[in-house]
Amino acid sequence: MAGNVPYGSLTGTSAISNLVQTAYDQYVRMALRSIPVMRALADVKPVQQAMPGSSVVFSIYSDLAQATSTLTETSDVSSIALGNPTQVPVTLQEYGSAVTTTKKLNLTSFNDVDAALADIIAYNAADSIDAVVASVLTGGSNVLYGGTATNTSGITAGGKMTVSLLRQAVTELRTNKALPRIGELYAAYLHPRQTADLRAETGTGGFQALTQYVDRTPFVAGAVGVIEGAFVVETPRVPYADNGTTNVYKAVVAGREALAEAQAQDISTVIGPQIDALRRFHTIGWYYFGGWSLLRQAAIYRVETSATNG
Repeated sequence: MAGNVPYGSLTGTSAISNLVQTAYDQYVRMALRSIPVMRALADVKPVQQAMPGSSVVFSIYSDLAQATSTLTETSDVSSIALGNPTQVPVTLQEYGSAVTTTKKLNLTSFNDVDAALADIIAYNAADSIDAVVASVLTGGSNVLYGGTATNTSGITAGGKMTVSLLRQAVTELRTNKALPRIGELYAAYLHPRQTADLRAETGTGGFQALTQYVDRTPFVAGAVGVIEGAFVVETPRVPYADNGTTNVYKAVVAGREALAEAQAQDISTVIGPQIDALRRFHTIGWYYFGGWSLLRQAAIYRVETSATNG
C-alpha cells in the first residue's frame, strides 16, 4: 500500500521526546528601549569647585540698566554698584545600581552572560539618569495648559497639543530673552502622542520634517522636525500621569541654561571586587555622583496636554 515502509514501526521524536533538546539562540536580545535624550538639555556644568562639598552653587548676575543718556565730555561716568547675584544650589547625590552573578551561571549558561550584563548595566545607567533629569525639567513654574484648562486637573480629552501652544511657549521664551538652543531654534521635547497631534495639523506654521527644513544644522538625538521656532525631539521619556479624566503629558520647551548639572563624577562602570571566600560571585554596576536643578526659570516652559490616542 502507498505510504507503507519496509521497516515496520519507526522511532521518531514523538516516541522519545525526553531526548529531544530545545535549541537556544546564542544572541541575547534586550527589551525594547528608547534613546536617552533628556540629559542633553543640561548644558551648564562647573569647571571646578572652589572646595569639596555636598552641593554646588551657581551664581546668576542681573544685567545693568540700559545706559541711554549721552556722556558729557568733561565729566566722568558714574559707576553703578552690582547687586547680589541670584544663587542656585545643586545638591550632589549618589546614583547607581549593580548586578551580581555566580561563577556557576557563567560556566553553565549557553549565552555570554557577561556581555549581556554589560549591555544591560550601560543602558540602565542612561535610562535611570534620564528619568531623574525628566523629573527636574518638568518641575518648573512656567506652565501652559491645553484647551481651556488653567491647571493640570482641568485638562480634558480635548486639550491636545497644538501649534498654537508651541508658538506661545516660544513667544514667552523670546520675550524672556532666553537664548535659543541651536541657531534661532529652541528645544521642544514632546511625547510621541503629542507629536502625532501636531502632525495632524495642516497649513502655514504646521509641522515641518527635518528633511524639509532648509537649514540642515545638526540636531540632537531624537529630533524629528521643526515648528514655530523650535526643533521637536520626540521621546516616550516625557512624563505623563492620569489626572482622573485623561492622561496629561508634560512636554518642555527650553532654551540655553535652563538646566544646570553639577558633576563630581560622571557615569562610570564599576567592576566589584571578588570578596567571597571562593571567588564565586561577580558584580558589575554603574555609579554617578552629581545633580541637577533648573538654572533659569525664564528659559523653560512646561506644556501640559492630553493626546488623541492617549
